[in-house]
Amino acid sequence: MNYSSETAEAFVKILDNEIEQSQRLLDLLRAEHALLQKGSPQQLQDQLEQKKQQLTQVEAAVLAHNRFIEQQGLVADKQGTETFIQQCSDNQRAAATWQRFTSLLEACHKQNEINGGAVQLNQRHVTQSLDILRGISQSDKTYGASGESKPNTTSKSLGKA
Repeated sequence: MNYSSETAEAFVKILDNEIEQSQRLLDLLRAEHALLQKGSPQQLQDQLEQKKQQLTQVEAAVLAHNRFIEQQGLVADKQGTETFIQQCSDNQRAAATWQRFTSLLEACHKQNEINGGAVQLNQRHVTQSLDILRGISQSDKTYGASGESKPNTTSKSLGKA
């Protein structure tokens, strides 16, 4: 089946919206990374709210994409999308736009992983600081059944509040 140029154009507009929403998400993820490096907790909380709202926008754009692909009689997945693009009369433009979108999603995924690593590092630093205040050294720690690190029951507390 060959899809008309009008159908291909409609799909490219859907992809353009996905690109726009995903770019906004990537911008928010990059800003979040900067805040994780030196931001305040309140700024991070505000950023989290913006990110949640943007994720909703991305999700809505992807749902429109999936509905469109299903309306063409295809399965709404990567393979279905690529099959649709191959069968478009204007498949070069659709393919280029699809490639931009998938690259942007990859960038969002990588930035989110980087941010997750920064959060874990911050959590580790806070835990170490609290352990120092409690008088627990790294050599005093053991591991629980699920592999988590936990202090020995005998601690050398620096003081009590």
